[in-house]
Amino acid sequence: MNHKTTNFFGIVVKRQRYRERDALVTILTKEYGYRTFLVRGTQTGKSKISGAVIPFSYGDYTGLVKDQGLSYINSASNVKQFDQIIQDIELNAYATFLFDLVQNAFMDDKLPDDWYKTIFKTLMYIDNGADAQILVNIVQMHLLKVFGVAPNMQRCVVGGETEGRFDFSVVLGGLICSKHFSEDPNRLHLTDKTLYFIRLFSQIEIDQIRSIEIKPTNKDLIQHAIDAIYLGSVGYYPKSKTFIDKMKSWHL
Repeated sequence: MNHKTTNFFGIVVKRQRYRERDALVTILTKEYGYRTFLVRGTQTGKSKISGAVIPFSYGDYTGLVKDQGLSYINSASNVKQFDQIIQDIELNAYATFLFDLVQNAFMDDKLPDDWYKTIFKTLMYIDNGADAQILVNIVQMHLLKVFGVAPNMQRCVVGGETEGRFDFSVVLGGLICSKHFSEDPNRLHLTDKTLYFIRLFSQIEIDQIRSIEIKPTNKDLIQHAIDAIYLGSVGYYPKSKTFIDKMKSWHL
C-alpha cells in the first residue's frame, strides 16, 4: 500500500490516551479493516477532532493508513454517533463484544462489503432498540463460517436424517438425530426450542430480527448453547465476553 493521505469510512471501536496530548484510536474501516490511528491533540481543549473519534462514532475520515505500525488521522467529516450504545453500559458491552468477535474472525483483513454492512446494520438496530443479545447471537452463528467451523445445521451429521428429534454435537460438528445420540455422550442436550432458534439464527438475515421475540429464560439457554459451540469449535472467546457474563448477575 502506498503511504499517502486518503479518505475512508470507519466506525470507532476504542480509544485510549497516548502520552499527554494524544490518543490511540482503533477504527473498523470499510476500506482497510481494523487499523490503529494516532490522533494528535485530542486531550487539548482546542482539538477539533476529539469529538469525532469517540468510541461508537462513525463517519468519513482523512489520514495516512499503513499496513504496519500506527496510522494517522488528520480530519473527519459527516461524523455521527450511536448515541444509545454510548449511553447504555449493556448495549456498549454487546457492541464491544461484536467488534472483538469480528476482529478475531477477520484479523487485519478488509471485511467483505456484505459483512461490513451487516456489522453496521447490527449496530444501527441495537442503537434503535432491537434486542442486542439476539442480534449478536445471530452474527455469532454466521461468523462460524468465517472461523472455518460452520456446523451442519441441515441434517444429521452421522446418517443424514432430516426428520425426527435432534440435538447438537460439538465434536461431530452439527446436528445429530436421536438414532445416533450414542455417537456423542457429550452432546449438548438442547431443548427442542433452543435447537430451533440455533438453527434459525444460522439461516436468518439480520434484517429479519424485528420479527423475533424470545423469553429471557430461552435467551439464556440459547446463549449457553452458542457459548458451548464457540468454546468447543473456535476454542476461545474475546475477554469482552466475560463482562457480558458478569452483567447477567446484575439482574438476579
